[in-house]
Amino acid sequence: MGRIIEEIYVWKLPVRMYHWINALCITVLLVSGLYIASPYLNPPIGEAVWFKQMSIFRFVHFAAAFIFIANYLFRMYWALFGHDKYARFAGFRPWSPKWWGKPFREQMASYLFLRSDEPRYIGHNPVAAMSYFIFIFLGSLFMIVTGLAMYGENNPGGFTDTLFGWLIPLFGSSYNLHIVHHSVAWIFPFYVILHLYAVFRHDVVDNTSVTSSIITGYKHKVEDEPSLD
Repeated sequence: MGRIIEEIYVWKLPVRMYHWINALCITVLLVSGLYIASPYLNPPIGEAVWFKQMSIFRFVHFAAAFIFIANYLFRMYWALFGHDKYARFAGFRPWSPKWWGKPFREQMASYLFLRSDEPRYIGHNPVAAMSYFIFIFLGSLFMIVTGLAMYGENNPGGFTDTLFGWLIPLFGSSYNLHIVHHSVAWIFPFYVILHLYAVFRHDVVDNTSVTSSIITGYKHKVEDEPSLD
């Protein structure tokens, strides 16, 4: 039995651009955020007034954060109003009960090597849709609002502090909010590990070119070709 491979244009350019900008921002935010939380570079020898390592890392963190926010808002717009059935919320609906039934269990069993055949989806499969919605959409939203609350402390009574400053007393103190913000940030490297495992596994097991699709936009639709014997 052979296989028929058909190329399908799945991920449009705006989605691919969002993906790589988001990946870059998350990397910069994580590295700079870890430094802000616990400086790991020894300061140079000399007068401290001439060295501004912390201010540089804070500037990089804030700059990456605002790019991250703009990119997130664009993705939300595209998910709600974009002409893209595979990237819209209406296209994968992770909150729909049907995703949490048999399709979800089958895909999870496949990831855990508990079944030999691989469920095939052109867009997001149920497990990918759920993890993407929880870790990327909801996780990013939490990091944005808590980050803006802390950023507002630089200008008490200002625009950002007025909109998001209420989160500080909600969490008990600025210190508590910093701890929660820092702790939740660790979901992103955890998600990246799971994400890379899933996309590489799909390429190896079902030859759907998931890895290259986020660059080219095209995925392979693989179907079994009946034997003529």
